[in-house]
Amino acid sequence: MKKVEAEVTIQATPEEVWRALTEGEELKRWFPLDARVRPGAGGAIWSSFSEGMEWESPITVWEPNRHLRTGDVGGPETVAIDYYIEARGGETVLRLVHSGFGDDAWDDELDTLNAGWASFLANLRHFLERHPGEPRTMAYFRHPAVKLDRPTAHQRVLDALHLRRDGDRYTSDLFEGTTAVDLPPINFTGSVANWNDGWWMIEIEPGRGQCRPAIWVSLYGDEQAKVPELQKKIQALLEATFAT
Repeated sequence: MKKVEAEVTIQATPEEVWRALTEGEELKRWFPLDARVRPGAGGAIWSSFSEGMEWESPITVWEPNRHLRTGDVGGPETVAIDYYIEARGGETVLRLVHSGFGDDAWDDELDTLNAGWASFLANLRHFLERHPGEPRTMAYFRHPAVKLDRPTAHQRVLDALHLRRDGDRYTSDLFEGTTAVDLPPINFTGSVANWNDGWWMIEIEPGRGQCRPAIWVSLYGDEQAKVPELQKKIQALLEATFAT
């Protein structure tokens, strides 16, 4: 069986990390666009990342401030996500294990999950350390699938934004800040210093013979009022980038 593992150290308490994983309003501040939770073993977490990207995951382990497991159970294989929480030296270590993939699992998909979890756990840390308790609004656009390989699509997005790297810093036409994840041709993630310390991600979703470019931007505080305008800019940029 194949699995994806990731770990992040957060300047927060185990209780704060647990709430971020198990309360709908907290989940919406760093992970999906919308979320609902029926707590406890036997409950479920429903998540939505936009129309067509919605699912409900049953909760099979519920040990507050220590261990949460969600995922499909039954059948010959079990695909599950385990979150292990441990207090360590005044900080909290969150370890994630996404397991249950068969040996014939598509490596491209596993690479996408690996990059995605690295990005989302960095987002969780950013939220809890920089914007605890603050609502979030997201500007995003998922372009329809394009018949390009991922490296070509990824580079087109970077070129369209005029993204430039300088060590752990980056600048672009829209955003500037600190790089958190840089895994071409799948994912680029970083803070957005010039938009009230927000967060953003470029993701090139996988497909056989095609891919789907997307940009997601998390805004907090007064910057949330600018989401409609920013979303139009993101959509126009991606549509122009992949018009031919």
